[in-house]
Amino acid sequence: MALYLLAQRAHARRQRRVPQERVFKTRIQFLNMPEEVVLERYQLNPEMIRDLCHILERDLQPSTGRSHALPVYVKVTAALNFYTSGTFQTPAGDAAGISQASMSRCIAQVTAALVRRANSYICFPFNAQQRERTRQEFLAIAGFPHVLGAVGCTHVALKPPLDHENLYRNRQRYHSMNMQIVCNAQGMITHVVAEFPGSMHDATILSHSSLKHIFQSWQDEKGWLLGDRVYSLKTWLMTPIENPQTPAEHQYNHVHHSTRAIITQTVAALKARFRCLSRTGGVLQYSPLKVCHIFVACCVLHNIAVARGIEACTGEAGAQEPQSDDVVTKETVAEEAEQARLALVQDFFS
Repeated sequence: MALYLLAQRAHARRQRRVPQERVFKTRIQFLNMPEEVVLERYQLNPEMIRDLCHILERDLQPSTGRSHALPVYVKVTAALNFYTSGTFQTPAGDAAGISQASMSRCIAQVTAALVRRANSYICFPFNAQQRERTRQEFLAIAGFPHVLGAVGCTHVALKPPLDHENLYRNRQRYHSMNMQIVCNAQGMITHVVAEFPGSMHDATILSHSSLKHIFQSWQDEKGWLLGDRVYSLKTWLMTPIENPQTPAEHQYNHVHHSTRAIITQTVAALKARFRCLSRTGGVLQYSPLKVCHIFVACCVLHNIAVARGIEACTGEAGAQEPQSDDVVTKETVAEEAEQARLALVQDFFS
């Protein structure tokens, strides 16, 4: 009898409880914001964000029937807010109206979805028509012929793993991942190698990339990358002449420098758009693998912005950071590469 009475009283107490309404932070919908505010906050305009939500919808659509699952646009704008602000997760999550834990999940999901689609947006000019168009666009910059891309590296700061911490310390004495990119004459990123720690030399990263094999497969036609002095001269990589003697050699160096400047501008634009990649935005608190994935995701978004004609303000992020190694590689230069550069100087710069 006593147990029955206790049960009845507990039931009565539950009946008297007033259900509390679940409280959610206010979420700012980008469609209700002025376009200039959207551009400043997310580095994409409202139309581009809508398109991105549609593209990523299959990956980001909630798989459960929960009434309060985050919609796709919230996940996308939350991740964009993190990429562009360079802040840690809590303030970026507050700005999106969601918790830090939800923010972390949004970044992970959107980043993974973008990385899965990277090959559709980061494309080297593989067919003959694309290569010829790329050559003509580079030629129009300053008159350097047969260029298919400009190559360079940039460092993205991170909190290093406790084991092998020394592998991530770069020559500027901070911990990073060393990311290699190739861009075209429009500043579109066409090739990315994002897997090596900050201590790795730029030339070593290039030697481990697929670029050598790509260019060797085109032996019947002329085409090369432009690299700075940290790289060794190759038949498919033209570098500056260290001690130019003749007017033609000086002209070659001048045109090489003017043409290759696009890679510096591209890195500066990338880090200005996405301050999470710049030291001005702090240090990424993620594993090296996740930092690499975030970098690739930002490269995809950069290409989307460039393709739509959205310019980046390159005032501070990226421009202040050394973008490549300052230690010149000591690789032996093949005579074939020397002959290729000599012929180039004589044919086009004499």
